[in-house]
Amino acid sequence: MNESALEEIRRLATIDAELAARTGGLRELGDEVEAVRARANAIRTFFGGYHDAEARRHAASAEAREDRARRETELKAARTQRDAARNDEERASAERAVRRAEDRLAVAEARVARAGDAEAELEREAATLTAELPELGRRAARVSSQLPDLPPEPSSTDELVEWASRARANLFVIVRQLDAQRDRVIRESNELGSMLLGEPLYGATTAQVERRIAATIGRPPS
Repeated sequence: MNESALEEIRRLATIDAELAARTGGLRELGDEVEAVRARANAIRTFFGGYHDAEARRHAASAEAREDRARRETELKAARTQRDAARNDEERASAERAVRRAEDRLAVAEARVARAGDAEAELEREAATLTAELPELGRRAARVSSQLPDLPPEPSSTDELVEWASRARANLFVIVRQLDAQRDRVIRESNELGSMLLGEPLYGATTAQVERRIAATIGRPPS
């Protein structure tokens, strides 16, 4: 065994490391694609039901305001009755009616406030998601710049979801090709190491084979 054998093993280990780095980078791109797809799909789902949700919340607000108006009328009537009471008994009964009417009005006012908050929350969410779309487009564009055959600047939710589908298919093919290349390099390294050492090394990584060969000829691994 000589230095040339170690150099060949080192060459294979270098190729393997480069392929592993490329594969790792592509898998990170895949994570980014999935993140963009998930957000775009969530935004599309939100706006798909937006008009129905908006109509429901408007209706709830209108119903709450109508109920408040009725409770205000009831309270006004109760106070009028109290003011018209002719004796202590009538006045005490009227006062209880006023307190009940006040309680009901407080409940109605709280309902109006909740309905208004729900409407405002829906509008805030719509504004936030709308503002998020340009950044999703920029993230998709950065991925597209590193991969072939992808739309350069998807912007709408439908475009982003379609872009993500194509990007995932693209990445799948490239990663499979790189994995196949790594398998060949590792197999070649194992076969060479097994031949040089006279023992099977199948299943070892290229780095492990390199360390075994380096130790055998008394050289430190690269």
